Amino acid sequence: MRKRLLALFLSAFLLSGCSLTLGTEDLLVPPKLTAEQAALNDALAKALGTNSFRLKYPRRGESLSAFVFHDLDRDGVQEAIAFYELTVGGTTSTWMSVLAKDEGGWKSIYDIPGGGSEIDAVAFAPVSDEEADNIIVGWSVPGQDYYTASIYSFDGKSVETLFSGDYSEWLITDVDGDALSELFLCTLNAARPAVVRLVKYRNGTVSVADELPLPSAMTGFEQILFGPLTESLSAFLADINLSGGQVSTVIAIVDRSTLESISEEDLGIYVSFDRLPPTLNCRDINGDGFVEIPVNYPLPGYEEFDEVEKLYLTDFMGIRDGSLFTAMSVAVNFAEGYLVQFPKEWPNGVTVRQQSDTGEWRFVLYNGDLEDSSVELLRIKVVSPADYQDKFDTLPYQKLASKGTKEYYGYIPPGDYPGYSITYEELAGLFSLL
Repeated sequence: MRKRLLALFLSAFLLSGCSLTLGTEDLLVPPKLTAEQAALNDALAKALGTNSFRLKYPRRGESLSAFVFHDLDRDGVQEAIAFYELTVGGTTSTWMSVLAKDEGGWKSIYDIPGGGSEIDAVAFAPVSDEEADNIIVGWSVPGQDYYTASIYSFDGKSVETLFSGDYSEWLITDVDGDALSELFLCTLNAARPAVVRLVKYRNGTVSVADELPLPSAMTGFEQILFGPLTESLSAFLADINLSGGQVSTVIAIVDRSTLESISEEDLGIYVSFDRLPPTLNCRDINGDGFVEIPVNYPLPGYEEFDEVEKLYLTDFMGIRDGSLFTAMSVAVNFAEGYLVQFPKEWPNGVTVRQQSDTGEWRFVLYNGDLEDSSVELLRIKVVSPADYQDKFDTLPYQKLASKGTKEYYGYIPPGDYPGYSITYEELAGLFSLL
């Protein structure tokens, strides 16, 4: 009976959309080891002289196993990295072990104390040697509001710690095309001001090359990325949360070993990057290989509305030939999970009216008065099985997409409005799901 009640509780909890904060090792039944993992477990036990250790699991990232496989020295044979907790003489500590396989099976080569009791994430990249990959581990300590990134090298016999530094979010990428990866360590904690640090290998060591303060009003990160703004200009971009509830974008130009902050005005954008959620973040919106920056404007007719009632047009701004341009303009329905790209003639001349009873969006020509703008160019409606279906609605909507239980339909009313009218074929390219 107790097992049945527990199963019912877990089912209800998961269906509610809540998320457990337990790590993999905290599960009631630990994950069953594969034959290869069991062999690794036996090799660890043999090296430690005991079976009384506890495997530890990364909490996020691509590698979520206690045994992570990677070809560190690029010889075509994978090594294994294991994380475990061991209690000796009443003291409990977390360790990392590197294991290698030969004809006799797996053997533990080297063990090193962890930089914390839990593992946030594990990654691999050539930070100090372009012909081998370093081990990068994010460690955490319960009660701390930040993690510690440790970069290790492995020479086939031993593991050396090359660098350790605090972070809340990290990004690993090659910023200067020299075949070595750098790290952006973004730190936000109560102990000191928010900052982003550029960590790289130079002069024989891995160290902080430069750092840049982040806004004092920030409260969290939406995302961090690195990418080209132009063919000759790359930047670090962070979409951040602010204490006032807004989302904003921080941009730093990266010149090999330095970070230089640039503002909206530096880019020729004379409106704020600050925007109220929900909102889209920086991305390559049009697939041209360059990162564009979102700027939100109220759709025509919504300028004087209360914030909670405003509908916005998002312009994704890019740089071309030294000048700013709008790469794409989109209206986003976050509640229903879709966006509509505006043809180049639509901004300023087209707005959206939302039907209060159905939530349907109607795209209309704006004539200066939202309520009096009645010339419709497009309707988008979303239907699910639970919705009431109006049997008298016989308009020839065409299906655009489906996701889960939702189906998305578009209808283009008859009429010819030069510069504004679109076809169903064009609509298929303008509509997309989030």
